[in-house]
Amino acid sequence: MSFDAFVAEAERKLSSHSASVVEEFRLALSELRPHLSEHDLRSWTEEGLLLAGHSLRSWEAAAEYFRVSPQVVRTLSPPAFRRWVHAGRDLAEHSSVVAAAYFRAGPAVVAYLDEQRMTEWAMLGRHLYRGHWKSISLASMFFAAGPKLLRLLTMEELARLTALVEAVAERSYELASDCLDAAPHLFGTLAREDRTSFLALGTAVADASWADVRQLFQRGATLLEPVAEGERARLLALSSQVAGHLGRQAFSLFAEAAEGLAHVAPEAHGDLLSLAEELAVGSPAAAMEFLKSAPSVLRRVRLEDLHRWHAAGHRILRGSRAGGEAYFRLESGKGEEVLQALSSRLELSQVGGVLRLYCKALTGTNVSIQPVSALAEKGIGWVSEQRPSTEGTTVYLPEYADEHVEKVQNFAVYKVYATHQAAHLEFGSFWFRFARKGRVLPRRRHLVERERRRLLTGGDGGRARRRRALTDMERFFDLFDDRRLALDLFTIAEDVRIDAAVRREYGGIRQSWARTQQTELERRPEVRSLPLRLALLENLVRASLDGLRTIVWPQGLSDVLAESLRLLRTMQQPATAGRSAATVEDAAECALLLYQLVSRIPNLPPELLEGLDWEELTEDALEVLLSTPAGGGEMDMSALPSGEEQAYESPQPVDFRGDFKPELVQLLMRLRLKEGQETFGDLSPLTAEQLRELMEKSVEITITAQAEGDLASTIGLFLSNLEKEAGTPIPDQQLQLDDGTPLAEAGEEEGELQQEAKAYYYDEWDFRAADYKPGWCCVREQVLGEGSTDFFEQALRDHAPLVAETRRQFELLRPELFRKIKRLYDGEEFDLDLVTEYLIEKRAGHPYTDKVYWRRNKVERDVAVAFLLDMSASTDEEIEKRKQKYHEEPDFDHDPRRYFQWLAQRRADHVVTPPKRIIDLEKESTVLLIKALETIGDTYGIYGFSGYGRENVEFYVIKDLEEPFSDRVMRRIDKVAPIRSTRMGPAIRHATAKLDDYDAKVKILFLVSDGRPQDHGYGRDRTEKEYAIHDTRQALVEARRKGITPFCLTVDKEGHDYLGQMCEDMGYEVLAHIEALPSRLPTLYRRLTE
Repeated sequence: MSFDAFVAEAERKLSSHSASVVEEFRLALSELRPHLSEHDLRSWTEEGLLLAGHSLRSWEAAAEYFRVSPQVVRTLSPPAFRRWVHAGRDLAEHSSVVAAAYFRAGPAVVAYLDEQRMTEWAMLGRHLYRGHWKSISLASMFFAAGPKLLRLLTMEELARLTALVEAVAERSYELASDCLDAAPHLFGTLAREDRTSFLALGTAVADASWADVRQLFQRGATLLEPVAEGERARLLALSSQVAGHLGRQAFSLFAEAAEGLAHVAPEAHGDLLSLAEELAVGSPAAAMEFLKSAPSVLRRVRLEDLHRWHAAGHRILRGSRAGGEAYFRLESGKGEEVLQALSSRLELSQVGGVLRLYCKALTGTNVSIQPVSALAEKGIGWVSEQRPSTEGTTVYLPEYADEHVEKVQNFAVYKVYATHQAAHLEFGSFWFRFARKGRVLPRRRHLVERERRRLLTGGDGGRARRRRALTDMERFFDLFDDRRLALDLFTIAEDVRIDAAVRREYGGIRQSWARTQQTELERRPEVRSLPLRLALLENLVRASLDGLRTIVWPQGLSDVLAESLRLLRTMQQPATAGRSAATVEDAAECALLLYQLVSRIPNLPPELLEGLDWEELTEDALEVLLSTPAGGGEMDMSALPSGEEQAYESPQPVDFRGDFKPELVQLLMRLRLKEGQETFGDLSPLTAEQLRELMEKSVEITITAQAEGDLASTIGLFLSNLEKEAGTPIPDQQLQLDDGTPLAEAGEEEGELQQEAKAYYYDEWDFRAADYKPGWCCVREQVLGEGSTDFFEQALRDHAPLVAETRRQFELLRPELFRKIKRLYDGEEFDLDLVTEYLIEKRAGHPYTDKVYWRRNKVERDVAVAFLLDMSASTDEEIEKRKQKYHEEPDFDHDPRRYFQWLAQRRADHVVTPPKRIIDLEKESTVLLIKALETIGDTYGIYGFSGYGRENVEFYVIKDLEEPFSDRVMRRIDKVAPIRSTRMGPAIRHATAKLDDYDAKVKILFLVSDGRPQDHGYGRDRTEKEYAIHDTRQALVEARRKGITPFCLTVDKEGHDYLGQMCEDMGYEVLAHIEALPSRLPTLYRRLTE
C-alpha cells in the first residue's frame, strides 16, 4: 500500500472516533514529513491508531499524542520516543484522561528525563490512579505539574513527594490535591539542600496527623524563611523526629519552633538547635517547647546564660519528663526561679513594694506603684505603655527594666524613674497657682493675660464674657498661641527645677542620676539634623541633662541661646540665706520668657541650614557665653536663609522623665476634691461644653487613646473614664454639644458606674510536673451588682423558726468567757488539789512542783471566716430534678388513676411558686448564716466564684471581710446567680489571700459547692478530672499552711468519690439531703469555731 493510501486509511479510521483527532493528525503529519522517513511515519501513525482505538474515549489521548509529537520527536531518539509513547499507551489502558495529561506535558518534561526516567515518571503518576474520578483528577494534576516539579526535584525526591500525596489521598483527595497544587511554589522557594528534609517531615506529619499536611505545604516555606540557611535542614530533621512521637501536635510544634527561631538572631540558631537536639533524646516535646520559648527567655537572659537555664531544665527532664516539659513551656515555678536568678532584667512586680515604701518616704504620703500600662488602659489621656508618669496619686513605671547587665544597675534605673515622678509630687509640680508669685523671677503672666484679653476683646478692657479656665494650668497655657511649644518649654524648665531639687535633697541617688542622664544624652538626635527652632529646644533639653558641652548652635544666634541657658540656670539655684529656691510658679515664668525668645526663631528645615557656621561649646566658649551681660536675646535674623518653615514638633522625649501632663493632672485633682475644699477656688461643676473645649485645645489629651469615631462619642467616653478615675460623678450630662447631640447618647449609657474588675494572678499546680505554673490564672474581682432586699426578707420569713433557733444557739458563743488556768507559780488563789498533791509528793520524797496557783483568763472570740459560694451553671439545677437524678421518690403515691391529676397540680404549683434551685438554697443558707454571725460579732466575708478558662476566673464580692453588714449586702445576695464553670483553685487562693491579710486568731475558709471542680483548660481535655482535683487540693493545702482552716461542703451525692482525694485529712462533708443546707451550714460553722 502506498503511503498516501496508508494515510487515507488512517484518516478514515480516526474519523470514526472524532473529527478533532483527524485534524490534529493532519497538522502533525505536515510538520513531521520533512524530518521522518516513510517507515518512521508509518510507525508513528500506527502508534496513534492503536492509542485511539484502545477504548471509547482514548481518542482524546490520541489527539494530544498527535498534537505534541512534532515537538517531542525533535528532542527524543527513536527508541526513547517509542518508550515515551508506550508509557502513555499503558496509562491509556487505565484512563484516557490521565494519558492525555501525560502526553500534554510531554514537550516540557522530555528535557529533564532520559529513557529510564521517562518510564519512572509515568509510573509515579500511575500510582495515584485508583479507578474513580477523584484519583483521575489527582493523577492528571500530577502530570500537569510535572514540568515544574522535574525542574526542582530529583526523581528520588519526586518519588517521595508522590508517595506522600498518595498517603494523604487515602484520607482525602481534596487535601492531596491542595498539597500537589502548592508543591511547585513550595519547592521553588525552598533551598535545594532543604527539599529532601522537608519531604521527610511531610511524610512524618502525614503518618502522625494527615490533616496537617496541607498547612505544612502552604506555610512551610514561610515558616522556614527566617531560619538561618545552614540550620533549616537541622530544624526539619528534628521536627521529623518529633512528629513520630507527638502525633497530632507535630505540625503545630514545628510551626511554633520555627516562629521562635524567627524572633532570635540567626547567628544563635545553631546553638539553639544543638541544645534542642540534646533534649529530643529524652523528650521530643521538650525540644520543640525549648525552641518556642527561646525568644521569651532571651529577652530576659543573655545567650550564655541560656545554656545554664537549659542545663537546669535538662536535669529536671531526666528526673521527670512532665516536669521537664513544663519547665521548657515556661509553665514551671522552678523554671521561673532559675530565670530570675540568671536574669539581669528586673520586673516591677519584684520591686514594686520596695519602691512604694521609697516613694512614701520621699513624699510623706501613701503613693501607689503600678505598671504604666494600667494608666494607658484607663483612657484618660495617657497612651504610652513604656514611659513612667503620674496622674497625681500613683507613680506608674515600666513593667520591667533591662537596660544594664546587672540587676543592681537596673534597680537604680527604677529608683531614678520613681524618684523623678515622686519629686513632681513632693516639690509641687502640679500645685501651680496662676495668682501666686514665684520666689526667683518676677511675676509677668498677669500682665500678659491682661494684654491678651485686650487684644481678643477688641479693646473693651477685657470685660467681654469668657469661660473661666477649669484649672490654673489651663489658664496659664491660654496665654500662648502655640500651646505645644509652651508645654515643651514649661516641661524643660520644670524638669531642670525638679532635677536640681533631687540632687540637693537626696545625695544618695546622685551617682545613679548622673549615669542615667549620660545614657539619655547618648540617645539624643543629632542637633544639625533638626529644624532650627527644634534644634534650639534640643539644646535646652541637653542642657537640662547636664550636657552643655554637647550643645551645637549657629554663631550668629548665640545671644538667644545664652539668654535661654541663663533662664534655665535660675531654676537650679539653691535656697540660701539671701534667696529662695525656685518654685513651679518660677518655672512658669521661665517658660513664658523662653517662649518669647524661642518663638522668634524660624523653624527652618535642616537642608537650608547647611551653610550656617555651627559652633560646638567648649569650656571657654561656655564661660564667655554665660558671662555675657543679658541683652534681651537680640540677634541678627538677616544671616538666616529664607525659606518655608516646617510645622513644629516636640523634641524626642527623655525616657526617664516620662510623660508630664500638668494640665490633665490638675483637672483630675480638681475632680477628686470633695465638696467644701477650696484649693481650686470656686469649684463650679464640670460641664460637657467645657470638656469639649478643653479636648479641642489641650495638647496633653491624646484623642487616639479614646475610641475612634466622632467627637460626640469620644467626649462621652472620655467623660465616663474621668468619672471612674476621679470617683466623682460629673453633672450636667444632658448638656447638648454643638451639633445638638446629648452627651448621654454620645458616650456610655446613664446610670451608676460599674466598678472595674481588679485582676490578680495566681500560680496553678501541675501534679504531673510536681510544680507550679507561674502566674497562670487571672482572678478578676468585682463587687456583685445589687438587686432588691425581697429575697433576703422572704428567706427570713420562710425560715423564721430556724432563724430563731440558730440565733439562740449562736448566742451561747457570744458572752466573754473566763477560762480557769491551773498550775501557775502565781495567781489569784491556791488550787487545793494541787496543794494536796504538792504536800504528798514532798512528804514521800518524790519530785514536786511549786505550781499550785490558778487564775481566770478572759477569752474573747477572734474569728474571721470567708464563705466561698459556687456560682457555676450547674447550680441552676432544680431540686426536684436533682431528686429524680438520684432516683429519689417524688411525692406521688404511684396510683396511675391519679397520675395526670397529680401532674397538672404539680405544674400549677410551679407556676405559682417556681421550684427551688441549688443556688437558691445557697442564698438562703447565706441569709441564715448572716443573721447568726451578726449575733456573735464574728468577722465574715461572703464571695462567689465562677468563670470560663484560666484568664477569666470571676470572683464576686458579696460582702468583704472589713465591710459592715448593710442593705447593700442584702441587695447583692439577690443577684447571686448561676454563671459558668468551676475553677476552684484560683478562687480558693484569692479567698486565702484575703484571709491572710486579715488579722485574726482563728481563720476559716468555708467552700460551698454542688460538684467537682471543672473548667475549660482545667486539665489536658474536658474529660480529665485528676488535674483539677489536684490543683484544688494544693490550694487547700496552701491555705492550711497559712494558718487557715479550710472546710468543704458539697451537695453532690457523688462527692465522696473526689472529696476524699481533694481534702484528705482536711474537713469536708457531703450533704445527703440538699434541703438541709440552710440548717446544716450554721451548725457546721458553730462546730468549727467552738
